[in-house]
Amino acid sequence: MSRQIYSLQRIKYWYVYDIDEICTLFGIHKQTVRTWLRNGLPSMDTSRPTLIYGNDLKEFLGKQNKTNKCATAFDEMFCMKCQDARKPFQRKVQLQQKNNFILAQAHCPICKKVMFKSYSILTYSNLMQNFRAVDVLELYDSKVPTANTHFTASSNLQPNEPAQAEIVFP
Repeated sequence: MSRQIYSLQRIKYWYVYDIDEICTLFGIHKQTVRTWLRNGLPSMDTSRPTLIYGNDLKEFLGKQNKTNKCATAFDEMFCMKCQDARKPFQRKVQLQQKNNFILAQAHCPICKKVMFKSYSILTYSNLMQNFRAVDVLELYDSKVPTANTHFTASSNLQPNEPAQAEIVFP
């Protein structure tokens, strides 16, 4: 079986599905549902069309989702190419604050592809202990929106362009 995670919220447990309805529900091929039936998905009976209770489908896909998930430790990220949990290359991560979480981005040490993982804002100090932050994007300590700007106040204002007599060559 593939390592796909199916959304169980789409399934109505009181509804009876046929193979075509399951295919349109998840955007999968009929043969995939037939494989599920051979691998233990219970059907109502042996008659045609094959009917499947929503509760049975939800239970079967829930078990399949649990086996397809890969648990990662705090200092690991999931590499989509390697399909395994890996520690970031040289423990270097790029951090970016989103709404209520921190998005960490790093490279896989095996295939060098980009990996992502989200952390709670409360774990920021733990992140800094476990990783070396290469670049920190928009991590603001202030709740004042004007403090989040990139403008700096300079005491001596200089003109944008030098005068003609003041052309400076590097």
